Amino acid sequence: MRLVPKRAVHRAFLVVAFLSAACCTGETISADPVEREVIRQRLEAGVVAASARQDAIRQLFAQVGCVIREQRVDKKSANVICTLPGETPSTIVTGGHFDFAELGQGIVDDWTGASLLPSLYQALKSRKHHHTYVFVAFTGEERGLVGSSRYVKNLTAEEKRAMRAFVNLECLGLSPTKVWVSRSAPALVSRLLEVAGAVHLTIQGVNVDRVGDDDTHPFYSAKIPVICIHSATQETWGILHSKRDQLSAVRQDEYYSTYRLVALYLAYLDAKLE
Repeated sequence: MRLVPKRAVHRAFLVVAFLSAACCTGETISADPVEREVIRQRLEAGVVAASARQDAIRQLFAQVGCVIREQRVDKKSANVICTLPGETPSTIVTGGHFDFAELGQGIVDDWTGASLLPSLYQALKSRKHHHTYVFVAFTGEERGLVGSSRYVKNLTAEEKRAMRAFVNLECLGLSPTKVWVSRSAPALVSRLLEVAGAVHLTIQGVNVDRVGDDDTHPFYSAKIPVICIHSATQETWGILHSKRDQLSAVRQDEYYSTYRLVALYLAYLDAKLE
């Protein structure tokens, strides 16, 4: 999460609202989530120097058998992209960033998001799917969303038209699943609520418009439907960009619940989006 300057934080606020989960339509939603221990191990793999993060996410993608490509952003860093082909070129893109601020280990912000990408690939790869899934570990979010901006800038007009959704995973595991509602496309929020209702999870809307920004911004500006899934609250906000951003800050039960929810959500989007 890219935070606003500290001098402005005292004027900022988080808008919190409970979202009512609508009842699902009775359709079967299925995915093949990996075990909790695997998720924990992949989270621990991020306890490395900032310069080693790109290689760490590359290795995690390689472990699950995804053929990756790297999109160079500058001389030292690149976006790491894993593609799961579908029956059509219509795409559902899921992202998280692997870079982090100077203080702390940068596990919450945002290795919690980036390290789930290979596990989401695993959860979906064995099932037939209409859309092509693209999983992007972005570089340079903390330097001004440079990785996601480069990704969107390099999209062709045809690729933009084919993109049905961008799902951003940002700062997970601090609390039960949250959604940045004011940034997110209403239809994508509704679909998430339907899945949450099916698995008996409660979702909260927590907007962070005045305190931070994230990799949804370039997609949103390009008029691509986005949703930001996170876990930050007024009480946990101080963990970000601080020495408290450590592995120990992640609540493993909440983190794993969010992973399972997102895996099912991506499978559900495949069925519901054109």
